[in-house]
Amino acid sequence: MFWQLWSELLLEWNLTKRYWFDQVAGLLASVLFFYSMVLGLENLTPEGLASLGLDVGPLLLLFAAFSMVVGTFQSVAYNVQSEAAQGTLEHLGLARGGLLWQLLLRSFVVGLEGIATGLLVLLPLALLLGVRLAPAPWWPLGLLLLYLAALGFALAMGALALYFKRVDGFFTIVQFLFLPYFFSLVRFEPWMAPLPFAPGAYLLRMGFTGEGPSLALVGLAAFQALLFLVLGFVAMSWVYAVVRRRGLLGRY
Repeated sequence: MFWQLWSELLLEWNLTKRYWFDQVAGLLASVLFFYSMVLGLENLTPEGLASLGLDVGPLLLLFAAFSMVVGTFQSVAYNVQSEAAQGTLEHLGLARGGLLWQLLLRSFVVGLEGIATGLLVLLPLALLLGVRLAPAPWWPLGLLLLYLAALGFALAMGALALYFKRVDGFFTIVQFLFLPYFFSLVRFEPWMAPLPFAPGAYLLRMGFTGEGPSLALVGLAAFQALLFLVLGFVAMSWVYAVVRRRGLLGRY
């Protein structure tokens, strides 16, 4: 397991070095997207965001949560599509632990890269918009629970890619649905706590604003992350068995 994980870390590092220009462009695109969106909202009314009942600080932190979830949930499916296009998807199935384990390790590493990218987007936006961040010592806990829930969701989306092969159009729909969904959590209410990704996203917001953790939210976010991981792995395992039985694994 260690050497498999180490090889995936080296692969991601080499890809980042080789395609650094695209990585930097992606960072700038995320910064410009959110900054232009905030400017647009500020100009809707003379009073700006305050008249809409919005505060740019929570909005920024929920955008960071949205970016991490979106980047993670696509990771398994895009790895399936990439390996299939190169004709090496079946080769991954020969790795120790099989295809699902290798894809999980790769998605874990890609998720770590996504977290680092999200933090690199968050910091310049906080400076540009004058948002004061006061991270509490426990803030990685909220980040971890949100990431694990996103990884479980990524496994379920990877199952779709295994069966339907190309799912880019569907993923675009999911991204457009996620954007207003995450921003609706700015006005967080107690009834929203059981919603998908809501407890983890709100814990992330609390962690970066210096608030103390809510034990109820931590427990709910941990349960949700575990549930998503189990359901995602079951879905991926079932679809993998189906495509192998029907001889569909290599038909791209």
